[in-house]
Amino acid sequence: MNLAGEPSSDIPVLIAGGGPAGLTLAITLGQLGVSCEVVDARPAPARVPGADRCGARAMEIFRRLGISGRLRDAGLPSDAPLDVLICAGSLAAPLVRHRYPQVAEVLAAALEVNDGTMPLEPPLILSQYTLEPLLREVAEATPGVTVRFGAELIDFALVGGGVTAMVHTSSRLRTFRADYLVGCDGADSTVRTMLGIDLRGQPRQPVRQALIHCPDLYERLPGGRAIQYHVVGENPCTLIVQDDTQHFTLHAPDAGRPGGSRPSGPSGPSGPPMSALFEAVAGQHARNGYKILCEGEWAQDLLLAERYSGAEVRRGGERVFLAGDAAHPTGTAGGLGLSVAVADAADLAWKLAGTLRGWGGPALLRSYEAERRPVAAQAITASLAAAEAERRWRAEWRPDILDDTPTGARSRLRLIQAAAAERWYAELSRIERDYRYTGSPVIALPAGMSPAPAVTTWPGARLPHLWLDDGTPLHDLLGTGFTLLRLPGATGNGTAGYTRELAGAFGALGARLDVLDVTSTAAQAVYAGHRLLLVRPDLHVAWRSGDSQPEASALAALVTGNGPGAGQGSHETWPTSAA
Repeated sequence: MNLAGEPSSDIPVLIAGGGPAGLTLAITLGQLGVSCEVVDARPAPARVPGADRCGARAMEIFRRLGISGRLRDAGLPSDAPLDVLICAGSLAAPLVRHRYPQVAEVLAAALEVNDGTMPLEPPLILSQYTLEPLLREVAEATPGVTVRFGAELIDFALVGGGVTAMVHTSSRLRTFRADYLVGCDGADSTVRTMLGIDLRGQPRQPVRQALIHCPDLYERLPGGRAIQYHVVGENPCTLIVQDDTQHFTLHAPDAGRPGGSRPSGPSGPSGPPMSALFEAVAGQHARNGYKILCEGEWAQDLLLAERYSGAEVRRGGERVFLAGDAAHPTGTAGGLGLSVAVADAADLAWKLAGTLRGWGGPALLRSYEAERRPVAAQAITASLAAAEAERRWRAEWRPDILDDTPTGARSRLRLIQAAAAERWYAELSRIERDYRYTGSPVIALPAGMSPAPAVTTWPGARLPHLWLDDGTPLHDLLGTGFTLLRLPGATGNGTAGYTRELAGAFGALGARLDVLDVTSTAAQAVYAGHRLLLVRPDLHVAWRSGDSQPEASALAALVTGNGPGAGQGSHETWPTSAA
């Protein structure tokens, strides 16, 4: 690529893509004091159908950024039903109602239950077309962050220990010199393509989709208010309520593309027009007035990049990374792909910051792929299982299903029984929060021990949320560096001495370590058996004393990526200890 003679910029991190992953990464980097620039080929965030839900883990990350309240103000009201209905032919004929707790109910339960099983932040119904402009506003207001829409990354190369990138704007070509480039540029990622990284997984049949404005429908829904309506029958489809309850997305299979094949001619999607389908599903309530704002396709492919970084990572020169849909293009219901993307950004941001500040060793950035890629693979596996469950109960539809006859009753029973096994939304919270980083080179994994149940301080797991005795959530007291939690029973010269040694070891590396004494009675139960917990900036547990107590300098080196063998691909295990 010819970069001579063009205006240039120097920036620590260049981010290609201004969607949820790219903007979350930019905000996090900015708050960590790392300057970055976001470029996106679109003129602005588009008002098109996308994810419609921020999961609990994503909301906890947004809380860490100080924006969860702002997002909740823009989302679905907390007392709105989150039920899922299966209807026959139209919304007026509900067959099955899967009941799920409202956000207000989850919030109330979280105040009463303090055993580590509840999230600090419940999920939020928030349309992606609402989320992206809000994230853009926050990013643009964050010191050190620049956001440019209408600027397309068209080329890059590794030059002189960094990345030189060419960006095309409406008026000129600009050259950026960056320490790191992160491709958050979606399923058709330019960065991934230029790195030559292949996708593996299962292509699936795309669906047609439309964004519809129908302001009166929500209050008049004949089957009762819910968040999602699956319609079975001759024209199967799904209607999803958006955050303001005046907009809806309608998804319908493309009848002309069995098996996910792409059309060879110009005919495009087939099936009844989306307007006719919406009128058939909503009945007279649609005829009171609606407008289709946009139509398009939703690619439901469940794919995973073979790797999350350029080939240089294998030689210790990590400079280009993938995050979000660029790394795992996943068309999943329930916003699972968005939640994984936001957590990608949270993981990568603090590792980039640590490396740029000099305390992050060679294993720190390498751990990004080791930690995040298995999580995306788990999400894809869960999505495939959910899709198969939906296929099974949809296959039970029969034309007589609404007949008041014995055969009609049997048809209804078969579908109801098949649908009872499909509890996708009930599983989402577990999928989003209960993963662990079991193959990470920067986590002290105890040797010869199996992971505990979901609520755990097992190294690699997210620190369980607890309310302290004064009503403060423990998560809110943890800063942007590492935190050593001293738990009830952490007394005596041995613990105090080890704390001093560990603080000194982190200080010698230039890494921040805060020490927090936790005296909560709830902590005695949830964190039983451990006097010390080392928690990372992303709230994942890096080490706990009940498993091992290595030399302080060795532990600090390990979790910051400076441990022995940091340039190789193995992860570290420690002999167990009764400490």
